[in-house]
Amino acid sequence: MMNMKWKLALRMGWLAMIALSCSLGMRSFGQGHTIELANGNFLNIQACNDQTFRIRVSPSNSFPETLMERYDIVKKNWNNETKVTKQGSDYRLTTSRNRLEINGEDGEITLRSLSGSEIITRLSVLEKGDKTYKVLHEAVSDYEQALTKKEIIGDTTSEDRHSKVVKQGEIRLEPAIMQLSITPEERFYGGGAASRKAIQHRGALLRIWATYQQSDMVAPFLVSSRGWGIFNNTTALNYFDVGNFKDDQLYVYNTDGTVDFYLMSGQSLENTIDLYTTITGKPYLLPKWAYGLAFGGNMMEDQFRMLDNAVRFRAENIPVDVYWIEPQWMAKFYDYSTEKDWDLSKFPAYFFWQKGEGNRYENKQLFLSKLRQLGYHVALWLCIDHDLSIEEEDHLAALQGGKQSGEAHWFPHLMKFVDQGIDGFKLDPGRTLDEHPDRVYHNGYTDREMHNLNQVLLPKQMYRVFREHTGVRSFHHYCGGYAGSQHWGASTAGDNGGGRDALYDQLNLGLSGFLNTSADVLDAVEDVKAGFHFGFFLPWVQINSWASMHYPWYFSSEYKETFRFYARLRNSLLPYIYSTAIHGSQTGMPILRAMPLVFPQDKEVENMTTQFMFGEHLLVSAFTDSVYLPAGKWVNYWWGEKVKGGQTVSPRIPAHTGGQLFVKAGAIIPFQKPMQYVGQHPLDTLILKVYPEGKSSYILLEDDGESFDFEQGAISRTHFECHEKQKEIEFTISPTGGAYKGMPDRRAYEILFNIDRKPNRIELNGLVLQTWEMKEGVLLVSVPQSDMHKHQLLKILMED
Repeated sequence: MMNMKWKLALRMGWLAMIALSCSLGMRSFGQGHTIELANGNFLNIQACNDQTFRIRVSPSNSFPETLMERYDIVKKNWNNETKVTKQGSDYRLTTSRNRLEINGEDGEITLRSLSGSEIITRLSVLEKGDKTYKVLHEAVSDYEQALTKKEIIGDTTSEDRHSKVVKQGEIRLEPAIMQLSITPEERFYGGGAASRKAIQHRGALLRIWATYQQSDMVAPFLVSSRGWGIFNNTTALNYFDVGNFKDDQLYVYNTDGTVDFYLMSGQSLENTIDLYTTITGKPYLLPKWAYGLAFGGNMMEDQFRMLDNAVRFRAENIPVDVYWIEPQWMAKFYDYSTEKDWDLSKFPAYFFWQKGEGNRYENKQLFLSKLRQLGYHVALWLCIDHDLSIEEEDHLAALQGGKQSGEAHWFPHLMKFVDQGIDGFKLDPGRTLDEHPDRVYHNGYTDREMHNLNQVLLPKQMYRVFREHTGVRSFHHYCGGYAGSQHWGASTAGDNGGGRDALYDQLNLGLSGFLNTSADVLDAVEDVKAGFHFGFFLPWVQINSWASMHYPWYFSSEYKETFRFYARLRNSLLPYIYSTAIHGSQTGMPILRAMPLVFPQDKEVENMTTQFMFGEHLLVSAFTDSVYLPAGKWVNYWWGEKVKGGQTVSPRIPAHTGGQLFVKAGAIIPFQKPMQYVGQHPLDTLILKVYPEGKSSYILLEDDGESFDFEQGAISRTHFECHEKQKEIEFTISPTGGAYKGMPDRRAYEILFNIDRKPNRIELNGLVLQTWEMKEGVLLVSVPQSDMHKHQLLKILMED
């Protein structure tokens, strides 16, 4: 309990800060510091941390809570020390890393590092009488009116599928337009899936409004190649004009008339994305099994066909972890209600004579339990048309001891299916990605404020209800998205196929803080092998046969072998993929990494859209025969030969593959032995593929794969290091740090070294080791580890 003396000291310190602020012409209330500008506006600035500032402008000294704050989409509790000084009519806010300089007349802002170098030279709000304001407003309004709308594929139940949509550009409120000076060499990334033309957005006008099949998942976030970023804190329609109207200006256009944004200075793309996901939430960590293959059957499947196909996957030795059922599982096609149930003639999850009894348990005799016994996790397709603000307002009321609305919540009714054996849900865009121009929501707002926000509330409420009900992670994904969506679930590129459009989405989403992205693999793809190659290197993989026939046994023998090859390669890479996912859930670093995120100094890759890094070490081409290798040394994964970087190459690929795959020299990549599904066998043996080059290292992250214990630090870390010298290679396995439930206490390693010379002698912890063999440029060394908390040193002495 805090003593009175300490309480008094805190109180005196708080009063002193208020007195200082007032003496400077600045008032502190609520969050941040407020300046009354000479032009009559009020500027509120909050230093969230030493690299992030929240900046708001208002005609009054009132800065109300936003919906993003109210519904806990953005972080609210910040604790950062800020030094405030005044020079004449100007102000300075200084953290341990950066300094904001504010013009007290009009609020113009300069952002500098403490060394004095300018990060942003000039940031200001355009006056409504400014010529630039008028011309830009007209241009954006004309652009908005020219847009067309696409209907949701498959939803034949809508009563008025062609109703007029009120254009968001018809909003009568005058917009707020902010301008930031940008340098000639700067490049800009982010925006979510706002563009399918490029990943580098300099010269573009980005519309930040979730729109079906055009920009399903958007993020009001941009990051500069100079290492700073901006997050526009609004849910209304907004735009980024990135050097399009004027090549030296970035304009942020808000149709709701508000100015509320976060300015971040991370010094790099990677660090700035980390700062952004600190504001909007670190990415969701799927259960480990969800990073395997997820397969969705054709809508004509019933329980017998589904079980037959599930058995055949196992017989064909094609690993699958998730099998989901499309809309035919429901008694009523496209049932949006909370009364939905199984079509018992196709998928009896309980006996027909038990209908109406509740049936909140898994029947061990029926098809769901049989699929579980085969190692499958089962998910259901869903469609939603519900006022999601009801649940949010009731949740807040419950926390505050207030009265409940009495209105229905949508997600709780799904838990009966979870009790029957369902592990997750595919959330369809209908009708949440539709617009509802005449709807007034329970919270009093309309689509102008709620449409973008709905794309977050949908996965958020699924996350919350499933977690409260089960205590474990759900497999759920949705193709709409907005700022914060990455925190609450996985994402897909929607009904846009698995080709180039989907690739643009993956790259742009990864640059916007999204970790778990995927696409409809093989759909709208001319080159089937290229579709497999791209699809199986997505952060999570879904093959959707909703209206197609993407079953392996319906392909030619050639394509069937390609299917099997990539499914098994993906399965073997799961330790690497899941470790990368854990890292991303802590930092915002994506699994699928656009090239400029990893090689920011290489001008060749600044807008590269035909390849990407898959995790830290693997370079994947997509829908092309060639691949650009950045500076350094690389190894062709298919053939094993070393290649010098700084060039574009087009080596031949094996007949059963669909693209180039290279490994960064120095890589240490963990693999697992073949399994049909996650958990089929204990992970007591790991295969490490090592590509020695100088001194390199890798940290393997692991947890229990399904609980939320990782949030409290229940993660193990195993550090591997390889040091290639002139006549020897030292490979170190450090003691495993950290722990989680079910963690093995011993493990064997099969280490494969990609080397040119045959060893003379191999020593393990100073003793000569006999258990090794050399074949075709690959050295295999078996290293048992009876205690994972002990240090292991392997020395490979080379022949002269």
